[in-house]
Amino acid sequence: MMPEPSETSILSAVGQFLETLRADRNTQRTYSTGLGSFLHFASQESDLPKPELPLGLFQDDTLERFQGYLTERGYSRFTSRTYMASLSAFLSYLLAHDMLPASFSPVKARARLRQSNRRAPYPAPVPDPALPLIIRYYDEMPLPEGAGREAAAARLCILRSRAIVHTLYSSAGRIAEVASLNRRDVADGRQTRVVVTGKGGKQRFIYFTADALAAISRYVAERQDTHQPLFVAHGRQRGARLSKVSIWETVKKAARALRIDVSPHDFRHYRARQMLDQGAPLEAIQDILGHSDIGTTRKVYAIYSRPSVHEIFERATLSPTEAIARLDQEQGEGNRYPRGSV
Repeated sequence: MMPEPSETSILSAVGQFLETLRADRNTQRTYSTGLGSFLHFASQESDLPKPELPLGLFQDDTLERFQGYLTERGYSRFTSRTYMASLSAFLSYLLAHDMLPASFSPVKARARLRQSNRRAPYPAPVPDPALPLIIRYYDEMPLPEGAGREAAAARLCILRSRAIVHTLYSSAGRIAEVASLNRRDVADGRQTRVVVTGKGGKQRFIYFTADALAAISRYVAERQDTHQPLFVAHGRQRGARLSKVSIWETVKKAARALRIDVSPHDFRHYRARQMLDQGAPLEAIQDILGHSDIGTTRKVYAIYSRPSVHEIFERATLSPTEAIARLDQEQGEGNRYPRGSV
């Protein structure tokens, strides 16, 4: 007999659901990742720790709000669809086992989601303008001195972090593309452009600034090893290719310290907007970002490609004081409209 919804936490129910998928390890792994993201979302929204999230938390707009959460954080459409499918399958499991709260209707929740998808356009990403502070955070971090093993590892981790954030900023590459780089690709910091294989197996160039190459060169020189991955672990798995999660955490560590909301994917949005503001054509930005269709670039970023509109707005706007001065000039000094009095 299944426990009442009030007696079961979402975390516990997720565990039970995933246990039913043991025969299909790939699906179990995928759903586990998607539901992990949902648990993080629910914990943030409710201000409750994950183990205490109640099944009664589900509301008719939960699917809609979770999808908005994924979009706001820059997840790709494929990833968002996968995570939403994970949550939908979990809800079907809860419904089949009478574990959903009586106040929640999966039918209504899915109808709201469909309606939201029809009326809401793909939102233009708005990266935090403070993103470059992530670079400065690591550039100004002092390097530990000393010849001991711990000091050497700490130095390498800081230099690696500098090289990672400079690479993300310079290349506007996806986190998987950055994680896959090898030393020979960048010639230990001497190669200004590198061919990477992005989504759908499509190849393109990513580019490196002088600052990025200098950070890479300094990091590789300090390593004094022959490991081929560009970014490697310096702890227990010393020499192993650094994971995408570790690169993500490098960015989030600085973001938390600076109290800003920035992820590795935000570097792509920031650089696209920056290049548009500097007059770069959409076709060039499409190539740099690796979009297969320029329609994607235009739909997401074209809203930023008209800086002259803002300039015209500022030039054509009078302050209230300036507007009153013009009115006085046109009507004669103070003859027509009395001033306020106390």
